[in-house]
Amino acid sequence: MKGEVSGFDDHDSLDSDELFHVLSDSNRRTVLFHLRQHRVATLDELVDVLTAGSTEAPGADDRAHVNSSLLHSHLPLLEDRGLLTYDPDEQIAESISLHGRIGAWLDLAVRQQLRFERSLEEADRPDEGIAVLLVDDEPGLPETIGGYIERENDDIEVTTAASTLEAVSTLEEASFDCVVSDYQMPAISGLDFLKAVREQDAALPFIVFTAKGSERIASEAIATGVTDYVQKEPDPERFDVLVERIRRAVSRD
Repeated sequence: MKGEVSGFDDHDSLDSDELFHVLSDSNRRTVLFHLRQHRVATLDELVDVLTAGSTEAPGADDRAHVNSSLLHSHLPLLEDRGLLTYDPDEQIAESISLHGRIGAWLDLAVRQQLRFERSLEEADRPDEGIAVLLVDDEPGLPETIGGYIERENDDIEVTTAASTLEAVSTLEEASFDCVVSDYQMPAISGLDFLKAVREQDAALPFIVFTAKGSERIASEAIATGVTDYVQKEPDPERFDVLVERIRRAVSRD
């Protein structure tokens, strides 16, 4: 189930697999965000940007490594996908089309990076706690569900994401004991998101929580590798059922 992701302006649309691959690397995201803000950057400027986050002053070897990865990996890939152009003679990179859907996601990814250290601290939680990533695009719903679960369960901490793209970025910055995802969402469905998660972690519990219930969807979810499937209803009792399934999924070792 490899759907196309539209809205990339003047270059060919990237399908979901390509999108995850291109934007899964933090260095590529940083390069694209910098070019989105400034449009043009020299190779030296991009090296400076990528080494700026180091806790220690980067040495010559560090800069040489970043320079090499830009020239031989990141810039060619981004140019091939139509996201920038690079002039090797002038050593200048220029953005082409970083607006619309990809621009919004880049903003989101940078916000996630700024929260990186806080998420690391949160990851250092007591062993008995359960960290859940809840993904749902319905405005206000993930916060409502997450708030209820946390109020009723002192040992469960819920982090919300309003899209699969936000969820991917969140998973890069923090670890979770369970993922709960809606089924039908724009651009990338919950099951496409599951496929991406499974490529990185085959064992992470993944629960589909959706109002789009049917035998077909349930069987498709099971075939894709979900841990459990819960029918969504606007009723706190269903949230309690979800909590029971989360506990059961996390306890399976």
